[in-house]
Amino acid sequence: MVNILKKIFSVENHFNKFQIKVKVINIFGLQLEIPICKKLKRLNNFYVECQPVYLSVVCIAKNEAPYIKEWIEYHKLVGVERFYFYDNESVDNTREVLDPYIKDGTVIYNYVEGRCLQNLVYADAIIKYRNQTRWLAIIDLDEYIVPTEKDSIPDFLKDYENYPGVGINWVMFDSNGYKTKPTSGGGLVTANFTRVMKNYNDKTNCLIKSIVNPKEVKGIYHPHFCVFKKGFTVNENFEKIIGCFSFYHTSNKIRINHYYSKSEEEYIKKTARGNADNSSKRTYVEEYLNFPEYTYDYAIQKYVPELKKRMNISEDKIQ
Repeated sequence: MVNILKKIFSVENHFNKFQIKVKVINIFGLQLEIPICKKLKRLNNFYVECQPVYLSVVCIAKNEAPYIKEWIEYHKLVGVERFYFYDNESVDNTREVLDPYIKDGTVIYNYVEGRCLQNLVYADAIIKYRNQTRWLAIIDLDEYIVPTEKDSIPDFLKDYENYPGVGINWVMFDSNGYKTKPTSGGGLVTANFTRVMKNYNDKTNCLIKSIVNPKEVKGIYHPHFCVFKKGFTVNENFEKIIGCFSFYHTSNKIRINHYYSKSEEEYIKKTARGNADNSSKRTYVEEYLNFPEYTYDYAIQKYVPELKKRMNISEDKIQ
């Protein structure tokens, strides 16, 4: 019983950080709730002038070199043109992996030092590059945006240009039973991990990540959620989202595959790295490693053959 209570507490504590803090103001008897968020400001003086593109990604990463190439090549495949990559004191070969992309202009690389920088990094990118990209996706390296109705993310976004932001639901993946980092499928995350929560409407899968029009962002409330000068975030069905959670899960047009744990070996390393947005320790949750109830999800698999070609993975490496 004690262990069950500990698990419940840890999961609930995990979700508490997503709750929205608001300021209530009274205007002629009408109460309005305004989300509290810090004003946007630059993190440093680093800046690179680039030609405008339609879709970019901003991310912050630390010691995630083994996953970078697949993550970049996949997102290029589905329409991302530029990556604003903030390297948070990596001591692995992150810079070496990124070097070809930096040289060809695909990656704008910014080395940053310090802790709890996630929101600050996103604000920095929005301020500096708001005139360089029509849309900015705010995601992590364990998240893959998967267009399921159309073949590319830009094709999807064309229908949402009247809104300042689109909130995309997670689909959570577990370890697939792997104890160590798998080598099958060329070692690709997208090829090896196919096991998801059976209940797509689980609270975790109702979390969103955002693709925003950076010109309309007033502040970064949370890594999952922005506050806009006007307008609001919508889901794929054009329904309003307030905060980090949608009222229900929907991923008929687009979703984010969240490879949160990967193998047990990788999950332990991830937990040890801690959080990017706060100083608290990352909680190890057994249910995220092996879902008690699961099914299999292959939505991203239609992109894997082409991704393997781009990754130069030969058939002998796929076994």
